[in-house]
Amino acid sequence: MRFLLLLLLLTATARAEEVTPLPGMVREALTLQGPHGRLEALSIRPDRPGRFPLALITHGMPRDGALKPAMAPEGLLNSALAFAQRGYAAVVVMRTSYGRSEGWFQESLGPCNDRHYPKAAEAGAADIIAALNELRRHPWIDPDRIVLVGHSMGGFVMLAVGATNPPGVRAIISFAGAVGSPRPDFVCQPDRLIATDDAFGQTARIPSLWIFAANDHFFAPALARDMVHAYAAHGAPADLFEAPAYDGDGHGLILAPPETTWWPRVASFLQATGLPATLTVALPPMPDLLAPPVLDEGGEKIFPLYRASRSFEKAFATDREGHYGFAVGKRTRADAAESAMRSCQIAGRVCRLYAIGNQVQSP
Repeated sequence: MRFLLLLLLLTATARAEEVTPLPGMVREALTLQGPHGRLEALSIRPDRPGRFPLALITHGMPRDGALKPAMAPEGLLNSALAFAQRGYAAVVVMRTSYGRSEGWFQESLGPCNDRHYPKAAEAGAADIIAALNELRRHPWIDPDRIVLVGHSMGGFVMLAVGATNPPGVRAIISFAGAVGSPRPDFVCQPDRLIATDDAFGQTARIPSLWIFAANDHFFAPALARDMVHAYAAHGAPADLFEAPAYDGDGHGLILAPPETTWWPRVASFLQATGLPATLTVALPPMPDLLAPPVLDEGGEKIFPLYRASRSFEKAFATDREGHYGFAVGKRTRADAAESAMRSCQIAGRVCRLYAIGNQVQSP
């Protein structure tokens, strides 16, 4: 009952506090016109006049397609903030059928024994090119200084965009940029994946940075090297950063709070392309949120990442034995509370909300 009352209270106040304020930043929900309908987007940029270089960011593809509607641009808020703090207008774009973006799913890969990697990437690229063309017209964006940033399928999509060499795009950053892994440490038809990167590299002339963690269980380091080699074989500028292992699966490195795990390498790459990389907007330090008194081994590893996340629409739930559930990167704190409780309550566990955002809840 207490949980239901709390959810009702959070829902009732959601309009008044839809998002957590970030000092020195403008945070704005956007809709952009895509080729198949409106695309959901989130912008965050310094709170001052002028035009800013654009960091256009897009997401991956979940292994479970049923999760696509629940995805939100806030899931990439940590990485968007890393760019916004360095003077960028960071815009996270949800592609067709993901989150609240309209249209039917366009990025079907086909069966595992007959993958259609180019077709899927080009479908996503059509969304990004449409969003890019619209964003160039915004008065707070410098259309001649653009970096494309993608995670997983999103990184693969950005390479497809780069193959068309859009005007104003100076750099591409692909975090674990690939697709086609239906289960850990397995990829369907990797030869076709490599061949697709080879095709992109035949026309791409925009500098690119490929980032893969040592313990990426979607796309192993050996495959990453083969993809980069194929892409660069025709003269496409490409650097590979083999990042150290991160958490249990380095595939989520871009989500890592804080961004110090990957920003130094990204900063040197951006500077080499003439784009800014120096901190210009300092955010307040994160609160020293105390961990729950009882946590299992997994919870002890996860809670520091939860505490460090600036995706403040987040929640953490526990039970008396130290089992836990958490949610970050949600649209509202009400969404986060519901998701954290749902993940904690598996197997009939009796859970309570320990924290919402960075505030511990009363017992």
